[in-house]
Amino acid sequence: MKRGSLYKRKQALLFWDLIFFDFCVKLYPGESESGSNFNTGCILMNKTGIVSISFRKYTKEEIASCAKASGLDCIEWGGDVHTPHGDVEEAKKTVEITHGCGLEVAEYGSYYVIGQSEESLFGEVLASAEVLGTKMIRVWPGMNKSSDTFTTEEYEKYVLDAKRISALAKEKGVTVALECHPNSLTDEYHNALRFLSDVGADNLKMMWQPNQHRPLDYNLDSIKALLPYIVAVHVFSWERKTRLPLDAKASDWKQYVELLREKELNYMLEFMHDDKIETLPETAKILKSWLE
Repeated sequence: MKRGSLYKRKQALLFWDLIFFDFCVKLYPGESESGSNFNTGCILMNKTGIVSISFRKYTKEEIASCAKASGLDCIEWGGDVHTPHGDVEEAKKTVEITHGCGLEVAEYGSYYVIGQSEESLFGEVLASAEVLGTKMIRVWPGMNKSSDTFTTEEYEKYVLDAKRISALAKEKGVTVALECHPNSLTDEYHNALRFLSDVGADNLKMMWQPNQHRPLDYNLDSIKALLPYIVAVHVFSWERKTRLPLDAKASDWKQYVELLREKELNYMLEFMHDDKIETLPETAKILKSWLE
């Protein structure tokens, strides 16, 4: 082929690539290029994984091996049993096991409690996250206290601590993700939005999960309200304190996923209804079917 013809062919391909790109952006508009989720194509690469605390009694090797066999992509390693805060050598082992199974470390599930933990603990959390190679740390936005019972003084203390850890994390390029957890500052999405706004840190985000004590409409509204902040999803089917097989809430979850589709997210399975690792392959299959 002559050089002139080859050049014209490349130019034509580039033209049609640009036409397709423009079509995708119009069809699936994202945020601006300066935003956090500018979609540059039609297909979003969601990932599926498991939260390691689902299987506290199992070894890291057993969890990673089963996750791989179940067709999952990643693991959120917990900071209590499998990768303790500040234990760098253990974090190195976690990385080796995870990558050895062809998986990624999605997030570090720390047990730093905003406003309650010793301030020095967050330094240990950051150290472990750095070794794990993850850019996302889960923290607890308070514990065992409903968001509507905080005094002004208590609330301001939690805001200041959230600002502090967000600033430390930002120095490392790390996102701090709050969990939508009962009996915490994020147990009601209006209060979660207020807290995020009052902290005002651009790297303070949300891990969304359904509130098992609230109706479907509430959970759908919470996704719509929190969507700009949602960076990951914890997936389970509970009815108040009763754990159910994942497909028991299939109708609800399909509606959740539909609202979340515009973002690239890690969908992380959390707790099997029977606590058995043998249940993971079938549960993972159900989750993956919802994301197709």
